[in-house]
Amino acid sequence: MRYFTYELFLAQSDGSLSLIEEKKIQDQWNKYVLEYRSTYEALANRMSKDVYQRFSGWGFHDYHLLSLKLEHESLRKMNLKLTLSNDEGLTKNILLFNDVSFIEYHHENYDNDKPVMNRDIDIWLYEELLSVDSTTLSFEVIFSSGASIAIKFPNHAVTIIEER
Repeated sequence: MRYFTYELFLAQSDGSLSLIEEKKIQDQWNKYVLEYRSTYEALANRMSKDVYQRFSGWGFHDYHLLSLKLEHESLRKMNLKLTLSNDEGLTKNILLFNDVSFIEYHHENYDNDKPVMNRDIDIWLYEELLSVDSTTLSFEVIFSSGASIAIKFPNHAVTIIEER
């Protein structure tokens, strides 16, 4: 993540900071929000209108990750399907990325004996959609447990499906 890092999230949640430190962190967060919004606006023509609008706001903040499925059609063609819900699975939102060229999973707290948050609960915190080049986008999301997923895929290769 370039803007909404896990370290910055943890710093915002640190109750032992002085008021000066809290203000400094909040100022940094506000600066990153403005920078990211400006960067994101440049991507409007590189994804569908509904996907662009969804991630212009809160995205899937506070949703639970129900499943992550990597589908291989061939060695060079894979799709990533994230199933999310914010209402105990009554409504499912599927985020489907096609033609994924890169995927990385990382967990900040996996080896920590006393993780800051429960490593078994993955609540979606923040995501970033950024340009890699003129034909490729990157998507990265961090979860409250310290997990993160980063992928790269072509323009217009992400869709959102809602199931009730």
